[in-house]
Amino acid sequence: MKADTYFDHEHINQVLDEMEVLVIGMHDGESIYQTPVHFGYEEIDGQYTLWFHGDDAHTTGRLLAANPHVGFELDGGQKFRLVPKPFHYSAEFKSVIGQGIVTKVTDHQEMLHGLNVMTDHYIKEHPEFTERMLGQVTVWRLDANKISARIHIPAGLKDMQPGEKLSGPETVYGDPNTTVDLDALASASQNADYSDVYTDDHSNDDPSK
Repeated sequence: MKADTYFDHEHINQVLDEMEVLVIGMHDGESIYQTPVHFGYEEIDGQYTLWFHGDDAHTTGRLLAANPHVGFELDGGQKFRLVPKPFHYSAEFKSVIGQGIVTKVTDHQEMLHGLNVMTDHYIKEHPEFTERMLGQVTVWRLDANKISARIHIPAGLKDMQPGEKLSGPETVYGDPNTTVDLDALASASQNADYSDVYTDDHSNDDPSK
């Protein structure tokens, strides 16, 4: 198990609060069908319920009716980072993965509740849904039976002292003849010419070879 994986509600809720899209994986014969959806969630006494909506007549509705057992994931917070470690780069990210069972909601009060939970996730102040709106949408409830969060911070960033900056030339991991100028790399734009960052040092090469 990775050290940055969490099973406690505080960390899981923290990540879920920041996520905007839920990806659900459903069984489709011998394949897996994935679909991204907007969502809302509730955590009550350790039980996670995720709400989402869609059109029951399309693929999602057909597959969930055939097999309600699903996997799901959410991820975000990706940041590319330079770190004073081999390769000199890594990434930050946050994610939640889990499994559960999906139920199509038919009770009108439960449907209204689920839609309001979903909308609350994105907009705290919004008009309440009415029963007149329910005929135009299908609401599903995902009851999670497995769930965990991951909050990954590169080890190099964890080890850095406050105010410490990356600087100076460093040897690229695995290639003693190539160095990287960390100052140049840190200031380079995504579209920059990296020829001034990576340099091959062949001064010690045998000219006879």
